[in-house]
Amino acid sequence: MEKANPSWESFDIAGRNCQLLRRGRGGPVFLWAFYPHEGNELEDFRRALEQALPDTACTVGAFEVDDWNRDLSPWEAAAAVGEERFGGKGSDTQKWLTEEYQPWLRKHCPDSHKHYLIGYSLAGLFALWSLYETDRFDGAACCSGSLWLDGWDTYAAGHRMKAPADVYLSLGGKEERTKNPVMALVGGRTRQQEKLLRRDPLVRHCFLEWNPGGHFADSAGRLAKGAAWLCRYSLSLQDGTGTRGS
Repeated sequence: MEKANPSWESFDIAGRNCQLLRRGRGGPVFLWAFYPHEGNELEDFRRALEQALPDTACTVGAFEVDDWNRDLSPWEAAAAVGEERFGGKGSDTQKWLTEEYQPWLRKHCPDSHKHYLIGYSLAGLFALWSLYETDRFDGAACCSGSLWLDGWDTYAAGHRMKAPADVYLSLGGKEERTKNPVMALVGGRTRQQEKLLRRDPLVRHCFLEWNPGGHFADSAGRLAKGAAWLCRYSLSLQDGTGTRGS
């Protein structure tokens, strides 16, 4: 590692605030949508990643999402809580990622060849959805993903990966016990998602991990575990030991 305690670097990429965390040279790049109003989200994830991947090179390309329900939802949908609908502008965010951020990352991190999307909650669903829509990513970590979104089950059943991918899913054991009837769908939908991915011929590795607690328990730690799992398979592909399975 080049820096014992690497810190975030700030950049403006085509009008969007981005934060870059470089941990040595080479290794995969994790593209992560973060919400700027969550306080210590960046530092919490940095510390969790240090614990999950203490001696492994990787880069985190975090990008700010100001309107969560609008910018990360793949289509318009009714609100699950309160009155804030889902705006369905995820395709705009995805276009910015592939046309602006990824080219910038490849220029400034030329030693990092694998690009993975990681995300929590709606950002987790966005990461998974992007694998169905474009061949520009090598996999995703969908942690406590909002797979309860109206129409997701039909969409996932009718689509396949666009390129070979590694996919990590995780969910808190209490998440499906919510009194909200829409969000309570998340357990069954996540189990079904794992089955769909294991049947997809382009999914190289797939894993579903269950964590203790509800939706808001240790989000940074769960996300870091997903990044660590993806890093493991990124390295196995480089040395030729990667095989299909969990």
